Amino acid sequence: MIQDFSNTFNGRQSVMVRPVAISGNQTLKKAVGVILLCAAISALISSVAFAFLLRSGLNNLDTEQSLKVNMLKTEQQLYSRRQRLVSKHYVSKTAGRLGLHTPLKSQIKHF
Repeated sequence: MIQDFSNTFNGRQSVMVRPVAISGNQTLKKAVGVILLCAAISALISSVAFAFLLRSGLNNLDTEQSLKVNMLKTEQQLYSRRQRLVSKHYVSKTAGRLGLHTPLKSQIKHF
């Protein structure tokens, strides 16, 4: 039977698809679909980028806050040390160790 068609059948069949004309309504629907798809993708990318920036900003704020707390503690410790060093009791105690005595009233200059 194949030999009956041997002169028209060469082993490969080729299918030709005729282009179908697309109406204006379908073109509009495709254009709107492409626009919506691009908008959804750009919204997703921008939300991920904003989330990353927000998270990094919050991490920076947390780091700065902990640094501020540590500096305030150090400042309070330095202030208390300063108050202790300039207290009258500590100055007189240190002056006594050095062999210094309190000045007389005639030795004090008032400006």
